[in-house]
Amino acid sequence: MKDLNNLISRFKGSRRILLVSVWFGLISGLLEGIVANFLRQIPGFALRVPAEILWIAPALNLILFLVMGVGFSLLVGVLGREPDSWLLLALYGCVTLFGLLMVTGKLPQSASLILSLGIAAEVGRRLRNHEQRLRGFFRRTVVPLAGVALVVGTMGAQWEGWRERSLLAGLPEAQAGAPNLLVIVLDTLRADHLSAYGYDRLTTPNLDRLAQGGVLFEYAVANTSWTLPSHASLFTGRFPHEHEADWGMPLNRKYPTLAEALARQGYRTAAFAANTSYVSPEWGLKRGFSRFEVYGDSLADDAMRTVYGRKAALTILPRLGYFDIPGRKNAERVNQEFLRWVDGRDGRPFFAFLNYNDVHDPYLTKEPFQTQFSNKVARGDVINFQFQANAFRRNLIVTPEEAQMETNGYDGTLAYLDHQLGALFAELARRGLDKSTLVVVTSDHGEAFGNHDLFGHGNSLYWETLHVPLIFSWPGKIPANVRVSPIVSLHQIPATIMDLFGSTASPAFPGKSLAKLWSGNADNGPREPVLAEVSRKGGGLPHYPAAAHSLRSLVTDEWHFILSDTGRAELYAWRADPKENHDLVDTPEGRIVVKKLLQQLADMMAAAGVSDKAEAKARIGE
Repeated sequence: MKDLNNLISRFKGSRRILLVSVWFGLISGLLEGIVANFLRQIPGFALRVPAEILWIAPALNLILFLVMGVGFSLLVGVLGREPDSWLLLALYGCVTLFGLLMVTGKLPQSASLILSLGIAAEVGRRLRNHEQRLRGFFRRTVVPLAGVALVVGTMGAQWEGWRERSLLAGLPEAQAGAPNLLVIVLDTLRADHLSAYGYDRLTTPNLDRLAQGGVLFEYAVANTSWTLPSHASLFTGRFPHEHEADWGMPLNRKYPTLAEALARQGYRTAAFAANTSYVSPEWGLKRGFSRFEVYGDSLADDAMRTVYGRKAALTILPRLGYFDIPGRKNAERVNQEFLRWVDGRDGRPFFAFLNYNDVHDPYLTKEPFQTQFSNKVARGDVINFQFQANAFRRNLIVTPEEAQMETNGYDGTLAYLDHQLGALFAELARRGLDKSTLVVVTSDHGEAFGNHDLFGHGNSLYWETLHVPLIFSWPGKIPANVRVSPIVSLHQIPATIMDLFGSTASPAFPGKSLAKLWSGNADNGPREPVLAEVSRKGGGLPHYPAAAHSLRSLVTDEWHFILSDTGRAELYAWRADPKENHDLVDTPEGRIVVKKLLQQLADMMAAAGVSDKAEAKARIGE
């Protein structure tokens, strides 16, 4: 009889532990979801979470706390003594407070932990003599709390659908016969790794065929060397110093976007992105899109949106030898999202933006593509911004063998991406959309593999991070098998699209239309240099050019001029020296060229709002 009473007592103790676990799982998830959903809309926070965080956080935190509760229950079974409610409250309260402080990202982890421990311990101490009240409180409130979580979670799950239906209902009528637009950004793809651009490996047979049916720009230049400001320039036609999208700062609202312009003409607009770090609504890129799908591709991605899910993944997975991005959305999934959306269209012309992230580090993909070019491929732990496990950030030395392995992996991911693009183009043709759709394929920036002792991107303005592919294809509307050799800028793409669509509606986008370069109507006078910019980012290695100083560069048909805000200049004859190994800034010819380009850069900055040329020169470091 005594054993039975002990068993019943332990069962009741375990049930109470699980009840408290459920309560804290719900309340911590609700608070995390509400706080994260609020902060993601505030500049300076730009949390990478969807509105669905309102159900994702409660669901995953409930699982987390239930796992903790089961662990405590087993411990009770072993020790024979259950913990008091105030002790559970203090422990679970500490976990909850720490998670909320980490959501904001404004306190160091150690400070957040100490503060959480202090507050939880003090609250637990004050409630120590109120055991029966605590038990009653948890019993009475757990069901209403579950109801609140269900309502809030449902709102989060339905929010984007409500928003899309509202925006579509307010669209004006579109012009009859208006063409469709498909803009594709192959994130982190440098031009010289495409076989269409002369690479010695056959990496892109499908893109090669697309180029043969349209116009390929041999020397397209990105306006920066990393994702957010490059996409902002692509969407607005503005330079980084104008749209101000930067480290920790979303795209400003000064300038209209391409999506907004086309929505005003009755276009149905949608974005399907795989880069969850910077191609997301929180960074201001959503304007004009009635749908923006970037998160929620899998349970792993959902877990990565929560504080503890992300911490567990980034802490545990690398130690188990897994270095890929948990829940990473591959090209096949992006295709599925887009095709499902386009099949549900209502007869309106569409503008779809697709961002593929497959060639971004770590360079890991499916077989047979991973080992298509070599069995010695990337492991995922050398160049890896996701896990910070990259040797080039912790160790200044990456061996030539490791660099080649990373390059092999990069080419394998590109082969996979090209395969999926071929499938996408085939599906467009099967639906009869290929001839009524302008397709623009480009990249936001390139990638470095050891030149100048640099890896990755966003840390310099050298040629390998600025030279990107650019292809226009529209059967019957633009010529086929044309290659354009003059330099062009990605910020000219919005003006080119509106020109091709014959749009005279406001807003007009800056920059000259690229269509003149293949139509024979181009101005034969001197072309304006292409401006690129990258601002400093603290935390980089000392030899990173952008670790402590901002950079600007001008690319002409012959020269590449790079200027730090310290006044340090570099000059390269990029056509003859594409790896930019020979700095000509101190040669007699170089001094003459630098003086001319410095004046042009000063003029461009003065036109951007600097009061006079002298001030402009001071700002750019002369």
